[in-house]
Amino acid sequence: MNMGLKAIVSGGGIGGLSTATALAQRGWNVTVYESQPTLRVTGSGIYVHSNGLAVLSALGAFDRAMRGAFMGDGVEQRDHRGGIILPASMPPGVMMVSIPRFDLMESLADAARNVGVEIVTGALVVDARADGTLIFSNGRKITADLAIGCDGIWSPVRKALNLEEFHQRTAEGALRTIVKGTQAEMPPEARNRCIENWSGTRRLLITPINDEEIYLALTCLSDDVEASDTRVLPCWRESFPDWAWLIDRIGEEVTWNVYSHIRCKQWSAGRTAILGDAAHAQPPNLGQGGGMALQNGLALAAYMADVQDRRDIPDALAAWEAAVRPLTEHCQYWSVLFGEITRIPDDIRSTFIRSAFTNAWVRESLGAAAASTPIVRKAG
Repeated sequence: MNMGLKAIVSGGGIGGLSTATALAQRGWNVTVYESQPTLRVTGSGIYVHSNGLAVLSALGAFDRAMRGAFMGDGVEQRDHRGGIILPASMPPGVMMVSIPRFDLMESLADAARNVGVEIVTGALVVDARADGTLIFSNGRKITADLAIGCDGIWSPVRKALNLEEFHQRTAEGALRTIVKGTQAEMPPEARNRCIENWSGTRRLLITPINDEEIYLALTCLSDDVEASDTRVLPCWRESFPDWAWLIDRIGEEVTWNVYSHIRCKQWSAGRTAILGDAAHAQPPNLGQGGGMALQNGLALAAYMADVQDRRDIPDALAAWEAAVRPLTEHCQYWSVLFGEITRIPDDIRSTFIRSAFTNAWVRESLGAAAASTPIVRKAG
């Protein structure tokens, strides 16, 4: 176990908090700098699969995150007429739960503080250097043995180190919100599962996140002006009449975001690295954006565990990236490919999904990340 080296992390999200906690568990002195006044997040839920659940357990965050979690049968696919394209199911041995993003963040923050991580809010990082330096909006500079940018799709750390290969905004985006709703209110044939409904180029994903709340993701093409309006216009009720009663519960707290696909030339320069959306953002179609951030953060700490001298950190970062990047990019590829189904006409899409998603190779490819085993200790 390393003792005495210091790490600084830009970003108090899923990747930042999980990485910080894992490093602190291995003897590092860690401080997280979050640009917002608080760590609170609202208005969305999140899927956590077996790989992410294993990371939460390793970090000591599992019990808090799972309070009231929804454990359904999987995600059911329905067509534009409300008919079932594919029933809800999960591969053998793979779990999927859905929870409020707020609960996940609280669990990670608690776990971080429990192992001595310092969390500083209202601290905006605007620049970085390869020598482990973060530079803040007030001009302050802090240098550590290791700096990590977990600062989102517009990452100042990634930009400062010139790591980006491409950043593509996808053709789709989503309105996200949480409404009140129980399983007893759902039609009997729709209970104990998440449901993805297709209608033209629009999708409605219905995700229970506890006993009292349902997370809704209303996905459409980014140039669909009517559907992307955060007022949630009547077009959604028209596209999904069976779910009008649920759509009518949407309040004022609605966010709209276009998805990003980010690939970097490498994930580190010197003693400064990037992780999560800053390094490998992907559309949420496989529910693995958070999972990959959790998994890669734990793996980074594993590769830092035995580092005794800061001069060894660049090589350790390179070894970490070589170990985790293939699975991450596999997940990105399939998540982006899944989004292309939106462009297929309704009747053809239903036939395509039935054919493709029942193929063993396709199912294995789509579920590779969920079924993977996180790196707790580096190999060798």
